[in-house]
Amino acid sequence: MKKGRLIALTVERFKSYKGSTRIELAPLTIVVGRNNSGKSTLIQALLLLKQTLAEVRPEVPLRLDGLVEALSLRELTNGWPPANGRIEGPTIEVEWDSDVDIDEALAESRNPDRANLAKHTVKWLEHITGVCTVRTRLRIQTEEVDGSARISKLTLEAINPEYTKVVIQPHEDPSVSWENYSASKLVAEVEHFIPYISLKGSPGPRTKERAYRNGFLFLFAQPLQALKSILNELQYLGSSRLPSPSLFKIATTAPSEIGVSGELAAQLLHRRQNDLVHFAELLNIDAPILPTEVRAFPLVEAVNIMFASLGVHAPLKVEEIQDVGFRLLFGSASLSHVGRGLGYLLPLIELGMIADPLRFVGQEGSMSSIEYSRLSPSYAHIALEEPEAHLHPKIASQLAHWLVSLAVANRRLIVETHSDHLVRRLRGLVARAGKGSDLEKWLLKNVVILNVEQDLEGISIVTSSHLTRDGGVGDVWPADFMDEATDEESAIYYANLDKTTGAQIGSTLTWNDKEEPEAEAIP
Repeated sequence: MKKGRLIALTVERFKSYKGSTRIELAPLTIVVGRNNSGKSTLIQALLLLKQTLAEVRPEVPLRLDGLVEALSLRELTNGWPPANGRIEGPTIEVEWDSDVDIDEALAESRNPDRANLAKHTVKWLEHITGVCTVRTRLRIQTEEVDGSARISKLTLEAINPEYTKVVIQPHEDPSVSWENYSASKLVAEVEHFIPYISLKGSPGPRTKERAYRNGFLFLFAQPLQALKSILNELQYLGSSRLPSPSLFKIATTAPSEIGVSGELAAQLLHRRQNDLVHFAELLNIDAPILPTEVRAFPLVEAVNIMFASLGVHAPLKVEEIQDVGFRLLFGSASLSHVGRGLGYLLPLIELGMIADPLRFVGQEGSMSSIEYSRLSPSYAHIALEEPEAHLHPKIASQLAHWLVSLAVANRRLIVETHSDHLVRRLRGLVARAGKGSDLEKWLLKNVVILNVEQDLEGISIVTSSHLTRDGGVGDVWPADFMDEATDEESAIYYANLDKTTGAQIGSTLTWNDKEEPEAEAIP
């Protein structure tokens, strides 16, 4: 479904998070904090849902092997409770916006009586037509019973244009309730954690139960499909990379992702090298303005443009080795013989390019950002862990420009980082942006910095801040993060000052302990 985008994530009893912890997700969400504070756990909540949807068996509620590994649901539950018959597992809640095509929704519910539907369920149906943007929330509550993980309760909420809540309990005494009404003739089926509703028997066309079933199809069918697309297509790049071989085998089909360690980046680049991707240019540090155009170039050319913008001027090219495979060359050196930083940077830049919602379609050239957004069928969601790994500080700083350019061009990013350089440059961009400029407004609204800390009991706590016009970070300054460079510079300055003073005094200095003579009176 068009324009689906994640708005918020809530976790409870999930790993180091005990109480209900809600984070709002922006086009550019930066997650900072000490090692082992719980930063990656937030991304893992989404990855757990993603890998579950990839499981071919629909009866599996949560898949515990893949990007997120666990021996049991208890291992993912805060405090790792002992096996004891039944334990309450983690709760994961996602909130998202998506478009609902009203005519399509009516057709999906087999063109029900609109007056009856508006009376009992979709009250806003009588005064809204065309396409309506709705906000939906799905709360997934889990439990482990006798060693088996399962869903204990699903809560679906349509938040706007008007509020509606449906609660589904799939086990023991299965039930569906619409608002506070127990709908006994509604039957729920759950595919992984996605619910579907059907009718028991044949209630009349104007009964309340049929209105509930049609209301479910109208309010939730398209948003749930949008959520599945968001999670299935979530792009993730971890912080480690595999060593690059000198020679690559040709993939029989083009990969759809670059792999969690960038292991498929070369094959995807080779197969899609001449296909178009869309991207916004990097912000200029000397005169930063919000990009107003999106460019379309073949993938290899687009990667080279971005590498040059980041200060890497050795051109990347794909060299075919007949009947054997291909090589990736930076200048005349193969990928395996250039610095590790380039091997880390290539998948990162490539991922940003192929996350283009309009990838591989259209014509080479430029279009306005407004037109690009109008044509884009969706938002791309990207999760990155430590993108600055093995990069020179200057390039790590310029990654901030790249992330902003991606977020402007319909990518939504969650970036877990330890890089003071990256965050400091984001602060520098808003400080340099003209007062009241489009860039300043965009950065203030669309960049969120999440600071993750653990209390004395090892419970993760998240505080959220926005950038300020003067280059600050709201009211919450991440501890031991952005003050480290300043503190060290101050220490160096004062240590140098002490040394300089000592050098001026020298070893010939003698102390006179006598009293100072009184100054002569001025007549």
